[in-house]
Amino acid sequence: MKKGIYQKDWFNVIDSEKLISPGLIIFPEIINRNIKNMVSIAGSESRLWPHVKTHKLEEVVNLQKQFGIKKFKCATICEANMLASCEVENILLAIQPSIQNLKLLIELQSSFPKIEFSTIVDNQNTLKLMTQIAQETNIKLALWLDINNGMNRTGVFSKDSGTELIKTIFKNKNLIFKGLHVYDGHIRHNNYKKRKEECDKAYSFVDDIKNEIEKEGVQVPNIITGGSPTFNIHSKRKGNFLSPGTTLLWDAGYESLFPEMNFEIGALVVSRVISKPQENLLCFDLGHKSVASEMPLPRVIIHGLEKAKHISQSEEHLIVETSAANEYEVGDIVYATPYHICPTVAKYEYVQTIEKERVSSIWQVKSRTYNLNNVFNF
Repeated sequence: MKKGIYQKDWFNVIDSEKLISPGLIIFPEIINRNIKNMVSIAGSESRLWPHVKTHKLEEVVNLQKQFGIKKFKCATICEANMLASCEVENILLAIQPSIQNLKLLIELQSSFPKIEFSTIVDNQNTLKLMTQIAQETNIKLALWLDINNGMNRTGVFSKDSGTELIKTIFKNKNLIFKGLHVYDGHIRHNNYKKRKEECDKAYSFVDDIKNEIEKEGVQVPNIITGGSPTFNIHSKRKGNFLSPGTTLLWDAGYESLFPEMNFEIGALVVSRVISKPQENLLCFDLGHKSVASEMPLPRVIIHGLEKAKHISQSEEHLIVETSAANEYEVGDIVYATPYHICPTVAKYEYVQTIEKERVSSIWQVKSRTYNLNNVFNF
């Protein structure tokens, strides 16, 4: 890059020539600050039941353990296996398992008897399968009732079906009723007051089910609430667990929507100029394979080129148009904040870490895959 263009910033990397591009870089020092902020918002580390689907990294789990966080959520069996290897105390598979994943979850439970495993359920057919397999394997399966309070993705949407499922769980000696699970990722208004109003209104259905089942003598022992968008709202309630996940790394999407939470960007994509095909055009090695691409362009904010127009993106390339193109040379490095970090992390087998402005280590994203051949003996 020509003299005078690069400005020192929080993402400065002194030995940037060591960085592989395209690549994902992680800042452990920032992650630690984000964890402190999570604990501060929650009021206590004991209330936190964070999700690992964003980072999928055992090193980040271990950082959270240092702050006293012992309970974690996950979305896949490989993530559950990663958590088990970290010797956490509680693992919730927060996606209703099909038959094979249920068997694998029970195998994990048998292999790690000191860890409490649980999962979610929202219908009688799956509950019947769970009951059958729990009886056949002679284990106790811990279950949360999954509640649909407006996202319309998973969960019960009527009091009657919810209470019937709870009563069925409660009566079976092989099943343990853990409580209510609700994820409201659809609530993401950028105005905190409006987001809180929407969240509280949707949460009334959770209270309805709780009150209905307790009328019949069944106590609700726990409630797990929300994700990152409603984290600071659910933190105002009492007696509930909180399940943020993106808060650990944050991204451009959530930074623009929820600035009041004061989390910091803890991961960036590193890229380089690989061609200058025409005047005012720059081509970066930052294609679909390197960053989440489910949303329209732009999919990243390129630092130093915030006003550049993102023209096109293919598997390996990103083309941007900018009047500043003549200030960049082929080979110049840039840093970009993804709009959606969760599926961006999943694209990388390894991440590069930056500490004290230098490349410090490589972390393997061990739970990004669905390949179970190296996890279980088939």
